[in-house]
Amino acid sequence: MPSQPVTAVLIGAGQRGAEAYAPYALQHPDQLRFVAVAEPDPQRRARFAAQHHIPRERQYTTWEDLLDEPQMADAALICTQDTLHTAPALAAMRAGYHILLEKPLAPRLEECERLVATSEATGRQLHVGHVMRYTRHYRLLREIVQSGVLGQIVDVDHRENVAFWHMAHSYVRGNWRNQALSSPMILAKCCHDLDMLPWALGQRCRRLYSVGSLLHFRPENAPPGAPERCLDGCPAAETCPYYAPYIYLEMKPFWHNYAETAPRGIARWATQQQVKRPGLVRALSRVYPDLRQITEYRGWPLTVLALDPTPENLLEALRLGPYGRCVYHCDNDVVDHQVVSMVFDNGTTVTLTMHGHSHVEHRSTRIEGTRGRLMSIAGNGGGWIQVEEHRTLTRRTYDTSPPPGQGHGGGDMGLMEHFVACVRAGGNPAEVLQTAREALESHRLAFAAEESRLTGRVFTFE
Repeated sequence: MPSQPVTAVLIGAGQRGAEAYAPYALQHPDQLRFVAVAEPDPQRRARFAAQHHIPRERQYTTWEDLLDEPQMADAALICTQDTLHTAPALAAMRAGYHILLEKPLAPRLEECERLVATSEATGRQLHVGHVMRYTRHYRLLREIVQSGVLGQIVDVDHRENVAFWHMAHSYVRGNWRNQALSSPMILAKCCHDLDMLPWALGQRCRRLYSVGSLLHFRPENAPPGAPERCLDGCPAAETCPYYAPYIYLEMKPFWHNYAETAPRGIARWATQQQVKRPGLVRALSRVYPDLRQITEYRGWPLTVLALDPTPENLLEALRLGPYGRCVYHCDNDVVDHQVVSMVFDNGTTVTLTMHGHSHVEHRSTRIEGTRGRLMSIAGNGGGWIQVEEHRTLTRRTYDTSPPPGQGHGGGDMGLMEHFVACVRAGGNPAEVLQTAREALESHRLAFAAEESRLTGRVFTFE
């Protein structure tokens, strides 16, 4: 007799919860089924409920209302904003739910520690949205490093290259623009990386120092005469790379970004043409329906502006909402560049560079060992890893591109597959406990990096 699917509730039906993780249930209904949702936005709540056939009596405005009910599922996915992670996660674990919590754990270290401690005390699993661990790219990178083919690891240079338009979207105009409203950018963006690096190297960080600042997105850097909003007659509309209609209506930076990191093939060609000759792609889509994934695209970042991102709705959002603001006249205070210098267990030096001015969104990694070198690129369109051996002078290149349409290099679906399997197994196995503790360590590094940036302190860890 086939086993029943794992049941889950969703707390926070925004982009990550409803669009990144929950589609796993639609693709694998035999493995996962959502039975309730808590979401304050009535449109998002209704849309998610319709997609997952959730009855009206299981649709809640607040997480408190949902968790006041007797336990109704095996697991809870908590995908609220950063400052709203701790309370529902603690309450859900105490109510008996296993948890998948979107990263970061919480915006304060003491809250992160309490979350992991509560998981251990209640015996409820705590999974964190560190999706890089579940991508083909970083699993292969880790396998290569730990195989010994590179010899002793001497130096690592890892870069989180946030594209200029993504920086403007999320960290200048968007939800993560202001530390008081969310988290330091080194935590919000790079807890992924600070989790991946120790995991891949098999070493812990022992010393850390960081520098960085908000350099560019400041009022004094605004073009002369720039108004508060892009659509209010900006004199730099034809030249400013951050002009909101250029990013959200033309979408040229988005498709250029995909084309620059995609492997050779029809997807790369089509996205290149969408930048140069969108009319051609539109015409071809009548013959090749798959091209409508480009011509009729309605995903992130558009769904952040409007649940139904028609051109009319997007234009209205740019007129009235936060994403139509001039990037030089926002209430942002998070950094736009930061460097974290670290020394790991075996004397390995590791540098993490994060910045928001990249031409193309991607993570790049260079690992130098005593017997060889690894270079890698992981972008929105695809990725590759190259290994060069000193003695043989051989060079091997691996294509690590995920299947089309899979978010975060396939990591979103990989994490969900792992989460469902662990919940089905039950208990709080040692592997899950260890991963939660490692997530806590990555956050500890991020908080230390931010304090180091502000105070100049060098941190040491036992």
